[in-house]
Amino acid sequence: MFACLVEAGRLERNGASGETDHVATLVTVAQVFSPRVERVGPDAVICDLSGLDRLFGTAHAIAEELRREAADGGLPVRVAVAATRTAARLLAYGRPGLTVIEAGAEAAAVAPLPLAVLYRMLLADVPGPSEPRRPSRFYRTSPMEEIARSAELTRRAELTGRADLQFGPTSKKPGRLDEILAVLSRWGLKTLRDLVALPAADLSSRLGPEGVALQRMARGEDAGPLVPVLPDERFEAHLDLEWPIDGLEPLSFVLGRLLEPVCAHLERRGRAAAAIAVELRLVSRDVHVRRLQLPAPVRDARVLRTLILLDLESHPPGAGIDAVDVRIEPTPGRVLQYSLLERAQPAPEQMSTLLARLGALMGQDRCGSPFLPDTHRPGAFTMVPFAADQSSRSRQVQPEPAAGVPPLALRRYRQPVPIRVEVDSSRPARVMVDRVGLVSGRVNVCAGPWRTSGEWWTTGWRRDEWDVALDDGTVCRIFQDRGTRGWFMEGIVD
Repeated sequence: MFACLVEAGRLERNGASGETDHVATLVTVAQVFSPRVERVGPDAVICDLSGLDRLFGTAHAIAEELRREAADGGLPVRVAVAATRTAARLLAYGRPGLTVIEAGAEAAAVAPLPLAVLYRMLLADVPGPSEPRRPSRFYRTSPMEEIARSAELTRRAELTGRADLQFGPTSKKPGRLDEILAVLSRWGLKTLRDLVALPAADLSSRLGPEGVALQRMARGEDAGPLVPVLPDERFEAHLDLEWPIDGLEPLSFVLGRLLEPVCAHLERRGRAAAAIAVELRLVSRDVHVRRLQLPAPVRDARVLRTLILLDLESHPPGAGIDAVDVRIEPTPGRVLQYSLLERAQPAPEQMSTLLARLGALMGQDRCGSPFLPDTHRPGAFTMVPFAADQSSRSRQVQPEPAAGVPPLALRRYRQPVPIRVEVDSSRPARVMVDRVGLVSGRVNVCAGPWRTSGEWWTTGWRRDEWDVALDDGTVCRIFQDRGTRGWFMEGIVD
């Protein structure tokens, strides 16, 4: 059995926009009786009454207790009890006071209700301006949810409180729900009984699956299971110190004491830390706050403590510490399936610790992954935070070279090597390199120049590139900087 609680005052005021939603109070009232409570719109909740008959007796007695509990909180409600959630909602919206329906009588009980009640219930699922959209977890509450969301919010405020609602193409921007209900009105349907009496095959051929879903709801049938409201869990810890501490070594023990129960809580909930924030209250009445964005979800207390200490080593507090607060932003835990055909990668916890140590040693801007910026500057790249990817990646198939043509690759020098070039008729004739290990010689064949330039608004670059083949068979790429007139060797072709 399910009970639906609807705020009676909101219905009597026609659900005027801008009013304060009391759904949180309804959720609190329902959770006094059952832990399985679902929020369905800004003015209604549904709770599962399974097992409550042992405590309160009949379903009518349970409904009376629900209404009394809400009245004690200063909130008048309508209560309807039925074997299905949809029937309970329809009865709560359509009948004032308290309604209890025996199991198996749902279709007969909701049949006399006008179609306006079904429309009102669907519009209650549309989030208002101050109501956030309910997260969809595994199932949707109703297959008509997307249709209901397309209806106009202003139309809901005007129409949801009218029992004699006439459906028609009067909406300024009619959505799919308005179109369907306008068709039903033109067919002369007034009550849910009229909608249920239509042949399902003909209704599907004319209105599609939305019409069939409406007909099932008009019979009081549920489209999915109850999705209970989950309490907001906070993964945080606080500790006031009896004596101020100064230094990272005593702070390490404090962090370990705070992080171990928090990480155990994460483990029980199947969560991991996506980011962690540490707030240190100092004896100077200042607050030293550090926030770490983790490259991969972590729930190992020792790893988190090491990352915090390495960050504080680079950004130490300016005075002794009086209190410590730790807050973790949770994310779903990682579920990994390793491959037997690929080399095992290091664990994200190890990579996070390694990057934190390198960042503390060399600087945060010098550790990470290379990223190609949106520029044509040769050899340009930036550093971005490293993100460990533990997903199994398929092997990329490299294209096979054409028959008889060996594959070529340019081995680029990280810093172009300065060279001297003899020019004959505006073309390189001889290349001379002073660096040991690089060859010099006469140019047998050359191709170019390829003139490139860009980013004139900053430092910019302007150069002419040549591909040259020396007399000893070496093929290399050289270029001349048109600004300094200097020559450089960019790389050698392997």
